[in-house]
Amino acid sequence: MRQKILIADDNRAITEVLKLNFELLGYEVQVASDGEEAQTKFRHFNPHLLILDVMMPKKNGYQVCQEIKSDPDLARIPIILLTAKNLKEDVYWGYDCGADAYVTKPYEPRQLELLVDQLIREAATGKRTTAWTGLPDATRVGLEHKARLEAGAPAALIEMKLDPRACEVFKLKYGQARYKDLLHRIAWLLHEIVRDGTAAGLVGQTERDSFLVTLHPGEAAGIKSTAAERIGDVIRSSYDPPDAGRGAVLWQSSPESPEERVPLMTPLWSALEVEPA
Repeated sequence: MRQKILIADDNRAITEVLKLNFELLGYEVQVASDGEEAQTKFRHFNPHLLILDVMMPKKNGYQVCQEIKSDPDLARIPIILLTAKNLKEDVYWGYDCGADAYVTKPYEPRQLELLVDQLIREAATGKRTTAWTGLPDATRVGLEHKARLEAGAPAALIEMKLDPRACEVFKLKYGQARYKDLLHRIAWLLHEIVRDGTAAGLVGQTERDSFLVTLHPGEAAGIKSTAAERIGDVIRSSYDPPDAGRGAVLWQSSPESPEERVPLMTPLWSALEVEPA
């Protein structure tokens, strides 16, 4: 059975080019020209993947993506947002709506073809979860770590997460949007730290919004030290000045409960697997 792709874009020239390219690769392709048509065809066509523009009539791509991903029966079908909107905030909202990938126009056709193939295969094997910040999925980090070990290379696999109680109180006091913005900043700062501080480190995000890193065991201490300082600064800047100044949030779960002093969020590291050098 041929894999099926639905392409939604109000620019007819783009949909015609994409349709032709993917049909030549053996896919069965349908197109839609607005958000409402995309949702209707999505449910009747049952595609293996949706390529979705953001700026469309009737419903924009963010709305369509969010509504599809909120349905448990449809959420595992990959969605690529293909759009000219390329600001950091645009990318953040795209992944926050549940997109599996965010590609900006103009795009490289071969890279898009490879991405489509990869996402469909990952969805079929159940190996993909949503890394909404845009980092690689943690599954890829785990596979890369395993490959390094099998090749005889020294490799460590470490996880970074934030204190659960501190996260819970932060979300209750400041809201989900502020929390997600903080996680997005942490994700890309950690990516930058690993990129600049390792020879061949790789960082990815889990479905629990923690982060996995595979790297040489000798690089782990330096990454943790740098991350503690730089990510700590980002975390403190996300709190209001009174909370940041005291290093804790004074929190009451209810008017009758005693006041609780909840420390600011802190990166917590754990070694999942280490191969000695």
